[in-house]
Amino acid sequence: MGMCVDSAVALQRIARHTSDVTSCDFSDRFHLASGSGDKSVALFEWKASTGYVEVLFSPFTGHKYAVTSVRFSPRYPLLASASVDGHINLWNIKTGDCIQTLVQANGSGVRCLSFSQDSSLLASGGEGGILCVWSITLQKITLIKAIHGHNEESVQGISFSPDQHIIVSGDVTGTFKIWSLAALREEAEPSALVTFRDAHDLGINYLEFSPEFTLHTASHGLLENIYLLATCGNDHTIALWQVHIITDDKQNTFCRATVSGPTTRFIGHNSAVTQVRISPRGDLIASASIDKTIRIWQISSGRCLKTLEKHSRYVTSCAFSSDQSLLVSGSNDKAIIVWDLKGNLNLHSDIVGHGSRHSPQFFSSVLSNPSKEKDVILLHELENHLSSVNSISFSKVLLVSGGSDHKINIWRWTGANNITLLHSIENAHRYTINQVDICDKTGILASCSLDGTVVIWDPELGKIKKSGFHVSGSGVRSVKISPDSHLIAAGGDDDLLHIYNLDTYETIAKMSMDNESLTGISFTPDSKYIMAGTGEGHCKLFSLMPTVTPIYMLENAHDLGVSGMDFAETVHAQLINDGRYELVTAGQDGIVKVWNININCSPAVSIVWNLTGHGGSVTCVKYSPCLAELIASTSIDKTCRLWDPYSGNCLHVIESQQRVLTSCAFSPDATMLATGSLDKNIMIWRLPGIIKFRSFMANDNCINNIETWSVDVVNKWLQSQNFPPGNLTGKMLLETSIEDILSQLNIDDMRKELLATRLAELRNKNKSGPPHEFLCPITHQIMQDPVVASDGFTYERSAIQSWFASGHCTSPMTNSYMVSQELNSNRLLKENIVAYLSFF
Repeated sequence: MGMCVDSAVALQRIARHTSDVTSCDFSDRFHLASGSGDKSVALFEWKASTGYVEVLFSPFTGHKYAVTSVRFSPRYPLLASASVDGHINLWNIKTGDCIQTLVQANGSGVRCLSFSQDSSLLASGGEGGILCVWSITLQKITLIKAIHGHNEESVQGISFSPDQHIIVSGDVTGTFKIWSLAALREEAEPSALVTFRDAHDLGINYLEFSPEFTLHTASHGLLENIYLLATCGNDHTIALWQVHIITDDKQNTFCRATVSGPTTRFIGHNSAVTQVRISPRGDLIASASIDKTIRIWQISSGRCLKTLEKHSRYVTSCAFSSDQSLLVSGSNDKAIIVWDLKGNLNLHSDIVGHGSRHSPQFFSSVLSNPSKEKDVILLHELENHLSSVNSISFSKVLLVSGGSDHKINIWRWTGANNITLLHSIENAHRYTINQVDICDKTGILASCSLDGTVVIWDPELGKIKKSGFHVSGSGVRSVKISPDSHLIAAGGDDDLLHIYNLDTYETIAKMSMDNESLTGISFTPDSKYIMAGTGEGHCKLFSLMPTVTPIYMLENAHDLGVSGMDFAETVHAQLINDGRYELVTAGQDGIVKVWNININCSPAVSIVWNLTGHGGSVTCVKYSPCLAELIASTSIDKTCRLWDPYSGNCLHVIESQQRVLTSCAFSPDATMLATGSLDKNIMIWRLPGIIKFRSFMANDNCINNIETWSVDVVNKWLQSQNFPPGNLTGKMLLETSIEDILSQLNIDDMRKELLATRLAELRNKNKSGPPHEFLCPITHQIMQDPVVASDGFTYERSAIQSWFASGHCTSPMTNSYMVSQELNSNRLLKENIVAYLSFF
């Protein structure tokens, strides 16, 4: 390794900032971040032929004063930045959005940050001697503990042990302290396990744990892990310490910690050492100094292998890449320098192709297609409203919108690239149209308005089918047709939920919303229940059979009011028969919430996810059709967010620039998303290829939907099996005799025999459903990326990763402790699933 470092050269100099570069860091997949005294954070990615280039949405400009530290999450697409302004910002490195801003407990400047190895914890330290530890889950980020542990002296360095049993903090007096993370969680006033004074004369500037450790078996079933801790200070030196962590092997619980050392002091810098970083393999140390140099040290010998000299002023920070091929340094000279440690790279090198220690889900491609398959792309911008678009609804062939201009527009779509205006109905209502809803089963369209009416339309003709059955003295905010097409519900400012028989237009029930305006309605997919939300933030659940009856009140679902809701569809009948449903709600509080509703002996509602990220009130929320594998939400913050309902991750942020977004709707095959805005426009977006793939399997090809296959879908199936198209529906495939089906197709006897076999297999699969082993035990969905966990069970990768990220260390199946979070791809099962799905 010494020979490689001897050949280290400056690979690239980046002049991005207008003030000193205070911090820099590499992500596991070679993204580069820098923070500066100019208050900004810059994000760079490697491009072969040009080297590091700034991403389009950089810089991040959320801080009011100088940035002091930037750190990538080892696991998620997150970048944390800290500032003298007392804030820690968490940034989505895929979109540039500030996901959340954390405030240091005393409001004073933050000087240092550290993520735990599994990214479930974030620590911040700074002025006033405050150390804050935050819990990071996919539901929320919360403060576990704020410790006033350094007698008002500024905390300059902080680091978690790799086993996450302890955290070490160092201050400007030269003292470092060791804290038990278990005690931080459990004790009101935790005390330091170890206080080591005078580690460095004149103060500690930084500290960091090595990822490597030595394991010893102690007596009485105890294990001793020995970690190396590196510190640096104003005394011009770097020191190495041994931290001994004793745990109970059987209970996997922390017992005690001790420190010995310093075992080595690295002497060579001519001035204060500003930062020290240990390489991912644990064999090298990089140190930055006021003397304008960076030095590379060999830990085993204590020898300086290389001195890097290219900065014209003092060096503030440094970091290794995950494969140790690169080092980055930041300086008071405003420059960032990327160093090639082995001397064998150039700007044309494909460094991202190198191996890495971790493979976070957000950087791995589920499909082998290029990254464009993961992009959301604007396809169309429809301009036919004179004012705000308030509601959008898709059917299999139509797209409908209603607006404040009293107009309903109806477009016909026959594919992503073919959308034409069919009807533009002027003065469809006397006042603002609040909502439109088209029934895919019957093709009828319902609209409601501030004028107090609900109107039923024939959208193909653009003519009124029924009006006058609902006339209210107050504005109607929401209208919804039940999935079975037999009911229609409406409500608004009259504080009532009205339910009608859609076949006869007779009133079935008028249910009180307890003097609260109704702002959202959604039926369960089996049309047995309906949920209604109010402007006060409550949700009321009603049973529709045998009579309409209120059965549950969900109080304070959202502060400031509910703005929308949607039940998830499901292709697994067992979820419905068991009385379990998933509901998503949106609120004026800027939060999207996912709820689990269990209706058995007595209804129970529990929160699944609090999806935060919007910077203002959420205006609309929708599940994607069929498998409900996506949630879309629009907001007054001018964005539409796409969420993964199984993990709570924000997958995409769609920016609308100057447009406040009011509404959204998925196409039935989930290949497109429509968004409406205050500026009169409807934007049609193409969704990522991976989503289209999964939705196509769920919609057109899912075995539980064969009966609903159209002639076109049946022809696609026939052609995929190398048979000619016909005039058959899915229902005919299942119910018509095989002989009659064969007689309708012009094929020879040999081909008829083969098709007869395929039809018999199709009918058999339709009855039996997918093999149980194809379903993830967490999501109950057919797996796409099955992995085997340490408990021996197979899960969908994203589902089990989310399980771990939420703080679980036990098996979802057995509740037993899982010895490892290692996941191995179940390639054979994946091949079987692909083969199974390809049949359809």
